[in-house]
Amino acid sequence: MVSRRSLLKISGVTTVVGGTVVGAASLQSNDGSDENERNESDDSLADTVDVQRENAELIEIDYSEHSRPEDAYRVWTGQPNRMSFDDSVAFDGEKSLRCDILKETSNGTNAAYWFPANGYGQPNKVRQRSMIRLSEDWTMEENDVCRFWTAGLNTEAGPHGSGGRGRPSGNDGWSIMLAVTDRRNGENSGYNLATYTYHMDQSGSTGEFEVVDSPVHSGEWFELETEVVMNTVSDGEADPNGKGRYWLNGELVYERTDFRWTTVDEQAIEYAGPLVRYGGSEVAPIDLTVFYDEHELFAAGIPEIPPYENNPYFEDPANLDDYDGRVTYVNGDEESTYRLYIDGFVAHSNWSNVDGHQSKYNETVQITPADESESGYAIAEATAKPHTADGYLFNGEFVALDADPDPAELWISGDQVDPATVPSSPEDA
Repeated sequence: MVSRRSLLKISGVTTVVGGTVVGAASLQSNDGSDENERNESDDSLADTVDVQRENAELIEIDYSEHSRPEDAYRVWTGQPNRMSFDDSVAFDGEKSLRCDILKETSNGTNAAYWFPANGYGQPNKVRQRSMIRLSEDWTMEENDVCRFWTAGLNTEAGPHGSGGRGRPSGNDGWSIMLAVTDRRNGENSGYNLATYTYHMDQSGSTGEFEVVDSPVHSGEWFELETEVVMNTVSDGEADPNGKGRYWLNGELVYERTDFRWTTVDEQAIEYAGPLVRYGGSEVAPIDLTVFYDEHELFAAGIPEIPPYENNPYFEDPANLDDYDGRVTYVNGDEESTYRLYIDGFVAHSNWSNVDGHQSKYNETVQITPADESESGYAIAEATAKPHTADGYLFNGEFVALDADPDPAELWISGDQVDPATVPSSPEDA
């Protein structure tokens, strides 16, 4: 079977950058090497990136170690059952990941790597590499588009990263995705890559679409490498320096360095990886399949989260099932202070996919155990920034919540509760 290295040697790629190039910047690793450069001997992201960088992690997903896609990814929306493993097709291993799009339908599904759920919070830089293949008989109608990859996506902050829901404002979601398209093909026998980005400067309610004049061919494995670097924030304003880069079979084919995605550092890269949908309103003309193999991710700028073992009242979300219940405090537009009372034990935690929110570590949280509080109840008190969610695990019973102002949402053990109906002190319970 052909290896990645031999693929790069025989491909003879001479593609030039077909995207928008704006003030291209060189990212230097700690040893002085240029992380934008690629060598044909680079078989892994470990050959390209600085794996010793502080607050960074190299993640290699070996499909042979998993029995279901859900073991490695979050699989959601569309038709989740259309994402599966296939042991009859692989680039260099036992099996590939495949996503099927049925004739006259649009939905594949998402099988993206979920950084918060894997303990990495939301990094501000993600580089990925994967081998990808379109099915042998891949066919598209003129001007059709099929998304197959997300270089970066955030839905936790809000819905403005997809679906034509409007221009992102800086704290309500964003995305940068890749597609194949039959647009601007000319004499090419393949399908051009395209990039589809929801950012603060897009002109309309749907994301900005750019065709990259770099074709891929049905039935042939190609190596895709992507990189996203979040823009910086100055005095609450988004700086125009967010970066998106794509490499096809080792050659840089797209680079743009002026994106504005966020006005808050906490909104960064939540998801990355396979994401499949055919068209907007268009449907697949025949049954189609996208195959993936050898997915690697390098996350940098991982937010600081203190080790769980350093604080008896900061609990690993992996131990959620050891507790009687959980509380998710979702703050609104203003900063708030609050105090919650538990008849038993309470611990702060961070998680995702609990009540539809992402709870993050809040350094202001203070826990007073029941045997040390005057009330005899365990108390958690904190200051919550706007548009954040704090999470708690508890044993015993939830008793009261004193908050100013009230939270936008309050969830107790999976049920949404009206804050106005919750006692503000144990005496009122």
